Amino acid sequence: MAAIRPAVHPSATIDQRVRQLGRTIRWAPAPLWGTSTSEHARYAVYLAGSILGWTLAGLAIAAVVGRALGLLG
Repeated sequence: MAAIRPAVHPSATIDQRVRQLGRTIRWAPAPLWGTSTSEHARYAVYLAGSILGWTLAGLAIAAVVGRALGLLG
């Protein structure tokens, strides 16, 4: 009698997960201002998160560039 085995799927690599996250962020629709209070709150949270995210990304890039320039000179 043959043993029944579950399908084994290899786990996604970090590279695949980062690419999927990038696709999700790129194609996710941004919330609109809307008419209800919940839509306004969702938009405000999205806007604050976006500002925070871009600020942190800019600081990280500035740190990398600063460190690279520090190594050169």
